[in-house]
Amino acid sequence: MKKIFFMLLTLSLTLASCSSDSVSTDSGNSNELLLKSTSEVNDNLRALRREALNDLNQGGEIYYYAEIGAVFHTKSKSSIVIPPFSIKTKRGEDINGVLRIDYIEIFDRSKMLVANTPTMALVNGQKELLVTGGEFYLDIRYRREQVEIVSPIKVNIGTWNSEAEPRGMVLWNGDIDQNDNLTWLPADPNDLNFENDGQIFSGREGGVMYDVLIKNSRNFGWCNVDKLIKFPGEKTNIKVVVPQVFNHTNSAVYMAVEGQNNMMFQLDTFDSGNNSFQFPSDLASVGLDVHLIFVAEVNGNYVYSILSAPVGNNSTYTITSNSLIHTTNYQQLEAAIVALP
Repeated sequence: MKKIFFMLLTLSLTLASCSSDSVSTDSGNSNELLLKSTSEVNDNLRALRREALNDLNQGGEIYYYAEIGAVFHTKSKSSIVIPPFSIKTKRGEDINGVLRIDYIEIFDRSKMLVANTPTMALVNGQKELLVTGGEFYLDIRYRREQVEIVSPIKVNIGTWNSEAEPRGMVLWNGDIDQNDNLTWLPADPNDLNFENDGQIFSGREGGVMYDVLIKNSRNFGWCNVDKLIKFPGEKTNIKVVVPQVFNHTNSAVYMAVEGQNNMMFQLDTFDSGNNSFQFPSDLASVGLDVHLIFVAEVNGNYVYSILSAPVGNNSTYTITSNSLIHTTNYQQLEAAIVALP
């Protein structure tokens, strides 16, 4: 299964609290993550998305004793549990020293948009819609080298971070195509599964948790606690025509559903003939109240336009140049999404 890694992205790491002996969470530390290098998306748009990912990184440093293990806590009260002797170096050596952790988690649609992590699945060759209990990215390094998982480590994510109903959630791995578009693939239970003990190490219980076991190093990267969602109504496709100066290399179109904060869908198929974006198949539900969100990069910043309407059968929507709103930072775009009903 193909894993997501980011392309030579240097991340400034935010502060996070750590159990075990904490060494440092200095934001001056940085780590390079691997991304696809074959993207057709222009560098300025990629830079805007990287900036958002930068700011979302809750990573830091923690001291790991092979005989004791360690627990890393995030600002959102998630925990990364690294049991004793669960990780080694690539050469099979025990680790006693400082670990560098990169950890990003995303629950709401505004952050999905600015980070370009929509909730779109690929199941049996068909795109499907998802609602998330939490998207997360994890990487752990020792002396600048990714560690080797030899027995499962665990990520505990609180169900309270998402309004989505926890029952029925399953695990997914992320994959990015040549246009930097993210798709979620069903996880192999031999690589990634739930442990429903609700505990961190041996007994400190919290609230209701998704306990995700990561069983090997190839599952570092993006993972997701999601489930398929189907809205009532006849299924259709929609087309969003964008101004001629924009295309799939410098812009994107997303669909948010009114009243639903834990999902964001991307119209990821571009038709150069009429300069429009659409879904790859009939995924929209006729009559569903949605917000169609066009975002693009101009002079190093976002411009955007939001069109709110019920989904019409095989409808075409047009984004005009005079509807574009210019920003000076990605947070202004994020705030516009937060403000949507």
